[in-house]
Amino acid sequence: MSDNNEKEVLKAYEEYLAYFLDNDMDGVNSLVKFPITYIADGESKLLDAFPVTPKEMMENKQWDTTIDTETYVHGVNSEKGHVISSGTRIRKDKSVIEKYTAFYAFTKADKGWKMYAVSSVILV
Repeated sequence: MSDNNEKEVLKAYEEYLAYFLDNDMDGVNSLVKFPITYIADGESKLLDAFPVTPKEMMENKQWDTTIDTETYVHGVNSEKGHVISSGTRIRKDKSVIEKYTAFYAFTKADKGWKMYAVSSVILV
């Protein structure tokens, strides 16, 4: 695993997370290679829009932010990388909504690393 590729993939993921937590879908979309593969429960879909929006999560789940995140690059080469991340989504009153783990696949593009597949599992 190249340290430089690993750092670049992790940086792309961290930028994605910052955009997502700031409800900046233009920023999120700037890091995605569309169509993106969304691996849902028992099926996968090719989508022309990111499968989840922070605004939707805020409204539907009363989600405020994510805490206790753990993220690592699980594998990377010069063309693609995998990121695994987990955390706890909470409301403004700090009550727990859910714990999750997620998988993100990135590909090396002309303008940096772009996400092309995503899947998450809700644990609680």
